[in-house]
Amino acid sequence: MKKEKKDEKNIELIKNISKKSIVKEKILKKANVREKEFENYKKKCFSYSIIFSLFVLMFSWLYLYDIILSFGIMFFVFTIIFLIGINLPFIKHKKYTKKIESETAGFLTNLIIELKVGKDLLSAIKKCSLEKENIAKEYGVVLNLVENGLSFREALLLMNKKFNSLNIKRTNSNLYNIYQHGNDVFGLKKFADELLLRQRIESKEFGGKLVVYALVFIAVSAIVPAMFASFILIGSYFMQIQFSALQIFFILVILFPIIDLCVLISINSKTPIFLRR
Repeated sequence: MKKEKKDEKNIELIKNISKKSIVKEKILKKANVREKEFENYKKKCFSYSIIFSLFVLMFSWLYLYDIILSFGIMFFVFTIIFLIGINLPFIKHKKYTKKIESETAGFLTNLIIELKVGKDLLSAIKKCSLEKENIAKEYGVVLNLVENGLSFREALLLMNKKFNSLNIKRTNSNLYNIYQHGNDVFGLKKFADELLLRQRIESKEFGGKLVVYALVFIAVSAIVPAMFASFILIGSYFMQIQFSALQIFFILVILFPIIDLCVLISINSKTPIFLRR
């Protein structure tokens, strides 16, 4: 009987080791695929930048009749487009990480409720991972890795590596402590309260700044165009300032709306991510 039990344990151990190795191989393959995809993406960015900058060269040379200046403009446009294109995935990932961080407090609050009901940690995470938030989906990925053979610690470390966020690392550290030492949620609740308090402070700070942002937007969208129209009227009578109809149309219909849009984008970038829709 003892020998049979030992054999069964050895078989289970071999299965777990093989499962882990298969999962690790899959993770490494995904990492290699991502590296290759990024290399291909860089090549695409380079080719698109070249094509667009050649169009800029053609139009600027036709308009300016200065080949040196046209090449200078082409090189400047190529550099800007290539740098924006190459950094776009990192900007998106950083934005997604901030979104995950903003959802952490709500996710932990729901998790604490599930743990207080008496569920074990993995069951509680499984229940909370069914929500629509991005962080719920990420913890669903963690559970999927655990079910496929990785330990809970290894799955959390992969999540830490993916986001490289202090708040995510602290969250996962608290979760691993609960996993090891039982459902003592005091440390987790304290951390969740700290995150909620930080969000309240950010909301109050933004509320104070929003008055200034609103005044700037009103000035740019209403006062400045009205003053410009008055300036054209008065300037044409007394100061002999001449604007063509096309120039006035371009300034009022294209330039000012672009400035308004830039101000709105700036305000949106200053808005805490948990307040955005």
